[in-house]
Amino acid sequence: MIRVNITREDDRIRKLTVEGHAEMDDAGKDLVCAGVSSIMYGLCNALDEMNAGCKIKVGENRFEIQDPGSSETSKIILSTGYYQLKTIEEVYSEFIKITEV
Repeated sequence: MIRVNITREDDRIRKLTVEGHAEMDDAGKDLVCAGVSSIMYGLCNALDEMNAGCKIKVGENRFEIQDPGSSETSKIILSTGYYQLKTIEEVYSEFIKITEV
């Protein structure tokens, strides 16, 4: 299962962590993993390209984004990613779980 943990503060996503495997299908054929990976790489690339001030860590089976600032750009990008991940969770809830704290 893919686990997504979101920490909010003042109506902003301050930390977004994604880790694990969906295990919906074999490696290379898993649509949930491919979708989540695409969303997360897109978020990381957008935050980096827009100089949004976020700290980004990407490792094997793990993404972590921390937003310590007040950039409107990072708020919009992270919110967009959240809604994309929620959409996948709505359809494939047995393979991805989002927890908000």
